[in-house]
Amino acid sequence: MKKLAIIFAMLVLVLTACTGQESKQRNGTPPMTTEEKEVYNAYEAINKAMIEKDRAAMELYFDENLTFTHMSGKKQSREEFISEIMDGTLNYFKVDTKDYSISVDGDTAHMKVTHTLKAKVYGISGSWTMSGENTYIKRDGIWVRVK
Repeated sequence: MKKLAIIFAMLVLVLTACTGQESKQRNGTPPMTTEEKEVYNAYEAINKAMIEKDRAAMELYFDENLTFTHMSGKKQSREEFISEIMDGTLNYFKVDTKDYSISVDGDTAHMKVTHTLKAKVYGISGSWTMSGENTYIKRDGIWVRVK
């Protein structure tokens, strides 16, 4: 009986781990397609690259013509944005994804996302909850953020 209880507890842990973020974030929607998972993984890789100040990864996942608009309305080119991350002007510490949806049509994907960002930007530390929509294009097997 003791062995059965241990096996059951382990099964619960495995099932909990396997149904982690995707099911929690998608609020009961159908399971993601392979393409939707790839887009979500690109989104996560971008967040990780910004936190870890990984220039090569940001350059891989951000289209060279991508522009960024900050909450203040300030617009930046990809190079300006990455440079400010690298020099410490923009410091990202954590991205907590609250909700998202992804739609894929061929090699184009749209992702609507709400997340809370913990950061220190332009000398101001805080946590900000933001919603937005991003577009990705699949190039050479990689989902690249284009707007």
